[in-house]
Formats: sequence, C-alpha cells, structure tokens
Amino acid sequence: MFNHLSSSFKITFAYLIFGILWILISDTLTNILSHTIENIQTVQLIKGWFFIFFSASILYFISTKLFKNLQQAKDEADEAKALLENIINNAPVRIFWKDKNGLFLGANKLLLEDIGVKDISTLLGKNDKSLHIQETSEYMQDDQYVMKFKIKKLNYIETLTDKEGNRKILNTSKVPLLNKNGEVIGIIGVFQDITQHVEIENQIKKQEALILQQSKFASMGEMIANIAHQWRQPLSIISTSATGIKVQKEMGMLTDEFEFESLDSINENVQYLSKTIEDFRNFFKEEKIKNEVDIEEILSKTLSLVSSRLKNRNINIITSYERIVFETLETELIHVFINIINNAIDAFEDVTTEKFIFIQTQQTSNAIVISIKDNAGGIDPNILNLVFDPYFTTKEFSKGTGIGLYMCKEIVVKHLHGKIDVKNVEFDYKEKSYKGCEFTIEILI
Repeated sequence: MFNHLSSSFKITFAYLIFGILWILISDTLTNILSHTIENIQTVQLIKGWFFIFFSASILYFISTKLFKNLQQAKDEADEAKALLENIINNAPVRIFWKDKNGLFLGANKLLLEDIGVKDISTLLGKNDKSLHIQETSEYMQDDQYVMKFKIKKLNYIETLTDKEGNRKILNTSKVPLLNKNGEVIGIIGVFQDITQHVEIENQIKKQEALILQQSKFASMGEMIANIAHQWRQPLSIISTSATGIKVQKEMGMLTDEFEFESLDSINENVQYLSKTIEDFRNFFKEEKIKNEVDIEEILSKTLSLVSSRLKNRNINIITSYERIVFETLETELIHVFINIINNAIDAFEDVTTEKFIFIQTQQTSNAIVISIKDNAGGIDPNILNLVFDPYFTTKEFSKGTGIGLYMCKEIVVKHLHGKIDVKNVEFDYKEKSYKGCEFTIEILI
C-alpha cells in the first residue's frame, strides 16, 4: 500500500510541477509576444490547446506505464497462484483448508480421491458430515480444538474408514489460520496415508520375531544337550542315594545319620535339577518386561547354560567383573551372551593350544560395557564386516544358520538401545601372545 501511495504522490507532484511551470513560462512568453488584446486571446487559446495536448500526452505515458506494471503484477500473481495450485495438487500429501465454521474452502486432488469426490465444487461450503466417513465426529472435534485454543496439532495418527469399510491409517497435522489481527479465520490440515508403511513395519516386526525364534530354536538343541550332560551327575547321585537307603533298609543296617545325609543329598541335587529347568524355561520366555539385574548374575546364568560345551572343549573362562546393577531385558541379554560365547566355542574347533574366553564388564558415565574376547585366532578380515548380516555363516549348513550374530545386533540395537561391535585383537596373557576377536557391547543407561 505504501508503494501505491508513493507512486500516486509522485504522479500528482510531477503533474503539479508541470502545471506551475507551464503557467509561468507560457504567461511570460505571452506577455512578451503579444501587444494587443486580440493577440492575447488567440495566444491564450493556443496555449490552452497545447496544455491539453501535453498534459494528455504525459497522462497517457504515465497511465500506459502504470497499467503495464499493473498487468505485469497481475500476470505474476496469476502465475504464482497457478504455481501454488500446481504444488498443492501435486503434493504427495493430502491438503485441505476450512473456514472457522468447519466448512471446506479447498482441497487438493489426493484428498478428493481419498474421500471419493470427483469435483471440488461438490465439496466447497460443506463440512465433514458430507464425506460419509466413520470418523467424521473425531475430525470435527480436532478442528474445533485447534481453532479454539489456537494451537498446532502435529504428526498424530488417526484412521479414515470410507462407506465401503476400507480403512486407511493417516499421519495428520492441523494448524489454525489467523488474520493480521491474530483472529482465527479457519484451519489448514495436511495428512499422509501411511497404511502401507505401517503394514511393512508390522511385516518387518513379524520377520524379526520369526528370526529371533529361529535363533532360539537353533540354540535349543545345544541347550538340551547341555542340560542332559549337567543332569547325569546329579541323577546318578540321586539314584545312588536312594538305592543305598533301600539296600540298607532291607538289610536292617539303615542308620538315621546315613538316611538324613542321603535325603539331604537327594534334595540338594533335585534343587539343582530344578534350577537348570528354570534357567532353560526363562530363556525361552516371550516377555519383554525390564527388570533390575546384576550383570555378574546374568553372566553366571549364561555360563551355566553353556557349561557343558565349555567343559567338553577344555575352554577356560577368565572374568573381570564390576558390581553393576541396572534395568534391562534379562532374557534378551542372556540370548546375546550365549550366541557370542557359542560363536567363540565354535571358533576353537581346530585350536590345540590353551583356550580362553575373557569376559570383562565396566560402567562408564552413560553406559555399561561388556567385552567378550577369545584367543581362537580371530576372524578373516575380508568377512569381518559381514558377521552381523542375516544368514551369513562360514560354518557348514548343518552346524550354523547365520542368524545368531544378526540377532545379537538386532537385540542390542533395537531392544536394549545400545550398540555392538567386533574386531580382531592381539594381546598378552600370562607372558604369552595371542590373537582372537573381541565383541564389545555398550548398553546406554
């Protein structure tokens, strides 16, 4: 508006100056050149016509330029409007705007397609009730909430179910429209159809759950074999104690001392058997509830579950623990440790020297760090960056599935909100040099 006033003032001022100069100059020349009344009248008439001609010429020039600028501004405005309409109609999201009464003022093509409206004119001036959508009342409540409190409502999930029962999942944002005085004059909304994205995410989650279950089943055989081995000795003790009581009872030689010792031994070994069953059962729980745990107890449970494999291969466990208590998904963390330790055990298959697995824990300012290191020679550098890939394995098909370390990374990153890394290392232990690989797990706290 200021620019318009400025231009108008310039035109008026220029015309005023021209008029004043014309009068002064023309009157002076008239007085000099004219000596009779008749000549003065003739000159005045001529002067008037010249003034009309020159002022008309000036006005024509100014108005032509002005109208040209106005037409150019109009063309630019039409071009900007067309561009905006093109952007709105071709935007990959649904867009609509309404007045303060909730009546539609406009919408883009994608939205019209979603609600089954072919012509925008059939939507203008109507509210959500005309859309024949199940969630109409929820939409109108949202609109009124945004306009009443003058607040933005961004990135929230809602559904759109048409009259045929087809359901879509939407990510919606709504913003109040305000005039220059800050008064609400309507609302603009944007939403995106994320149905396919949600379905893909659900499929990924199902696939991850399936892979996790496969990983657990892959461990089940080894676990059962481990438990069977662990049970041999306690079952033998129970059998021996019970047989001894029976024989001495039959021979009349049973003493109270021997009977109590035997029963205590039986009870102790039954409790041991019960604990191994409980550890096994807990390992296969589907619960995803965090509980407070001691990292040393977690690792002790892990080692008890793989103890027979460690003993059978004469592998020594060297530990260095810090006292760390924190909240985590216990079963998931045990699953990670078992996979890493089993991977180390398999790596010792062709190793004839002393075999060690080193487990160290420490707490930093913002994380719990667990490192598991072996002296099995390390991993081929050419495949080191592939060990966390799904179904990648260097073992025979019958001996490995390639999902163990993949699941370790999935659990640590997605479930425990941490990170896991592996590298080859060289180190000294008891004045001897060794090579191996080291897994490092960081769990943020």
